[in-house]
Amino acid sequence: MGVDEAKKVIMDHFAGAARRFGFNELYGYIYGVLFLAREPMSLGEIAEATGYSLSHVSTALKFMERIGLVVRIKKPGDKKAYYKATKLLKDWRQAAYYGKIMEDIQQTRANLERALKELEGEESEEAESIRESITFAMRRNALAERILKFLIEHRDEEVLERLINCLEST
Repeated sequence: MGVDEAKKVIMDHFAGAARRFGFNELYGYIYGVLFLAREPMSLGEIAEATGYSLSHVSTALKFMERIGLVVRIKKPGDKKAYYKATKLLKDWRQAAYYGKIMEDIQQTRANLERALKELEGEESEEAESIRESITFAMRRNALAERILKFLIEHRDEEVLERLINCLEST
């Protein structure tokens, strides 16, 4: 197996991972290119390496920068922006999983709030039962959001240490 074949395996792996995480495969190809690069790369270099258009790569890089998978770098005396991968694959997985879960939590909250609003003015026994169920679900949803924010904001080691302390104190 040669260098080009090894690079293709890595690129295909990251593209597949991106698809599994619910992202466009282009994000995986870009990540793969930057993962293998020894130096930060320009938009044009990334587009050439992935075979995608400048506009597609630019849009993907903006998203990837927003979620923290790449960082944009300016070199002194050069007007071009350069990019490098900033996170390990495990961090990418966490961003993808946690992002999807947070999106679901926020959607759940919005729908529960909307359902409560629909019940305004309703005084039946059934309406009260539904309100109680919604209120219970909202408390659970808020707890899930707090837990997820904690997981996102703290290092794995700190999360594990706190969990162990909680388990040992019971």
